[in-house]
Amino acid sequence: MDIIMPVSEVRSKLASLVKRIKKEDKQLILTKNGRAAAVMISPEALETLEIMADRKLLASIARGMEDLEKGRVYTHKEVFKNV
Repeated sequence: MDIIMPVSEVRSKLASLVKRIKKEDKQLILTKNGRAAAVMISPEALETLEIMADRKLLASIARGMEDLEKGRVYTHKEVFKNV
C-alpha cells in the first residue's frame, strides 16, 4: 500500500519517511490541496521504471536470457583468449 500524505505533513517527517520508503519499498504520494502533486520512490524503484521504459534494453535482456537458456554462452577466457 502506498503512503499518501499532504506536503505540509511530509515536511516534518521527511527523514523518517525516506527511511520507510527504502526499508519497506513503498511509494510516497505527496498531495497538495487534496490532489496528488508528486511521488517519492526509492532509487531501486526508479531504476526498475527506467529499465521497463526502455524497449531496446528489454529486448536485449530477452535475447540474452534466450541465449542463456539455449546454452549459447561463452566463458570470459573464451571471449578474451587472444587479447
